[in-house]
Parts: sequence; C-alpha cells; structure tokens
Amino acid sequence: MPEIRIVTVTLNPAVDRVLEAPNFAIGEHVAARRLAWYPAGKGINVARAMAKVGVGSVATGFVGRGELGMFEEALERTGPGQIVTQLLIVRGRSRDNITVVDPVNDTETHLREEGFKVQPDDVTRIGSKLAMMARPGRIIAFSGSLPPGLEPAQFADIVRRCHRAGAKVAVDTSNKALDAIRDQPVWLAKLNRSELQTMSGRKTDDIDAAIDAAYRLSVRGGGLVENVVATRGADGAIFVGPEAAARGWVSVHPGRIVSTVGCGDSLLAGILSVISRDEHAWERALREGLALATTNACGREAAHVDMEEVAEFREQAVVEKLDLPPMVPPP
Repeated sequence: MPEIRIVTVTLNPAVDRVLEAPNFAIGEHVAARRLAWYPAGKGINVARAMAKVGVGSVATGFVGRGELGMFEEALERTGPGQIVTQLLIVRGRSRDNITVVDPVNDTETHLREEGFKVQPDDVTRIGSKLAMMARPGRIIAFSGSLPPGLEPAQFADIVRRCHRAGAKVAVDTSNKALDAIRDQPVWLAKLNRSELQTMSGRKTDDIDAAIDAAYRLSVRGGGLVENVVATRGADGAIFVGPEAAARGWVSVHPGRIVSTVGCGDSLLAGILSVISRDEHAWERALREGLALATTNACGREAAHVDMEEVAEFREQAVVEKLDLPPMVPPP
C-alpha cells in the first residue's frame, strides 16, 4: 500500500441522525422515521468522501469510548482499506447531531450537542500524536469545531507544531479556533462567507468583494494563507493561491438538491484528493471539489458520493480563471 499522504483530524466528532417528520412542530408529538444514522464530524466526512473516490487517509482525533467500535466499523466499510482509523479514546460520549427533515414544509431543523469535555492529558496526547505524524509531503487537515476543554490557543499551538514539522496544514474551522490561527501561516484555509470576512477583515457580500478578500488573505496578496478556498453556497467557490486563481460553480436543478449538510466537507475532500497526487493541479482540484460537493447535495447523508453524478457534475462544472495582481513581494 502506498504511503498515505492525508491525515484528517476530527477533534469533536458526532453521530449524525437524520429523521423525517412531516409537519414538524415544536411542542407537539410528531411521528418520525429514521432516514440515516452514521458516524460523522467534519474530518470524518472528509475521510469518507475521499475513500469513496479511492483516496486513502488516516482518520484521527477524539472519540468517546462507547462509539469507537461504531466509527471503526463504519469507516472500514467506506472504501475498504482506504481509511486507517487512529482515533484517541476520551472520557464521555460522542455528541449527537440530529437533523429533522419536514418534507411537507420543505424545512430542515438541526440540533447540535456540545460534545464531551477533553482533559489536559487528552490535549497532550493528540498534540504529541500529530507532531509525530507531521512531516514534509503530508497533509494534515483539521476540520470542525473544538470540544470543550481544548482551548483555542492550544489548538493554534498544535497547528503551529505541524507546520514547523514541514506538513501542509489545512484548516476548516470557525469562531475562536479560526481567530486563534489568524496570525500564523497555514497551507490551506477553507472558509465560508462569514469566516472569510472574519479572517480577512473585509466585506464578502458580493462576488467581487469576496474575491478581493480571498486575495488579500492569501500569500499572493500579502497574507499568511498559502491557498484560500472560499465557499459561496449555491454560487460555488473561489480559489486563490500562488500558482492559480479561479472561481467555479455547478448549475443544477433545485429539484435535485436533497440536503446541503456536508457539502463543504465533500468540497475539501475533492480538492485534497487531487492535490495529494498532483500538487500543481489546482484548477482541476477545484473542479473535483465542486463535483463532490454537488453530488453530496443530491443525497440525504453527508459524504454521499454517486460516481455517475460525480462524472456528470465534473463535466458540468464551470471553472473560470481570475485575473488577479501578481504575487506581492514578501516584506
């Protein structure tokens, strides 16, 4: 088996439960049926989506003791032999994420638990593990929120150690965790509209403003992020890096869209699956990310991948080069 180049890190995993409840109403007794039940968390979703397109990874992070077996079994079934599960057991139970789908009123209600609280020794263990795994040629992808007990400054220190060890560090997080790494270099940051505004300090309301914000945040525009991926929901995504800059989207009939949960994770999975094999193929990586994100939206479960749909959306994806200023010389 070739050396695995991608490590996904899920510090606050979840068990996702999707229920269908017609005419869902708060405060009422409503009949429901289960549509899906699977181990999740943003990094877990990235690993699952990559496995379905034949790209291997190591999935690490934390997990509650009672859920370890479920995670290991489910990840092994997702592309057998593609995911090496190395989750660290912590005290407490992995959180539940519950999505209530109301097909009558066309709504989705999301309930999110906070998750287990990690202890100081847990933080030390994950930091040491990732420091050993980080090396040149390896991508360490941090995805999702921080669990209680892991401070943003500690997260920033772990990211910094991986970067100093020579790994390519990708981050897809938010809030205080994102703010904690604002002043340190990372290889790739995947950001939604509000996160891009937080990181860049600029408006991102329209496409031109978002492109400028992504440019200013990137090393190309004098920032600290080598490659910026800025998502725009149904309007696709923007990519700005030192070698390329592009925006892309897939036009799909709204009637095909089932759920947008996990689309960002699938976008990142598509990008990493290409770049891990060809570090210069950024426009092709963006196209692949858009294809995986769109097929994800056509299914009920996060990391849903239908290979026929992937081929269709890969062909339909529009990727346009952006005319941006050249690289800003370093100070």
